[in-house]
Amino acid sequence: MDSYENLMGGLAQSQRDAATIGKNAVIAAGAGSGKTRVLAARFVHLVVREGIPVDAILALTFTRKAAAEMYARIHATLSSIDDPRARAAVADFHRARIS
Repeated sequence: MDSYENLMGGLAQSQRDAATIGKNAVIAAGAGSGKTRVLAARFVHLVVREGIPVDAILALTFTRKAAAEMYARIHATLSSIDDPRARAAVADFHRARIS
């Protein structure tokens, strides 16, 4: 298990800023730049720090393949966090809106 602090500490400052911004956000960057990692960290931030339930978060991407990868990465990231809110989110993850 990992902590929220370790997850955020593993991001570059610009990535951390994007993951923790206090409003709706669009993450746009080139291939291999860490978008999915940032989106997974943002999802964890919204669940763990902001207390937002998984079914109140909408994550969109352009292709089904990207959505499947995003779903898997967010689930894996949430599963790795040692926090009661993260564990509850994993239990409810079937309700996540990732398309």
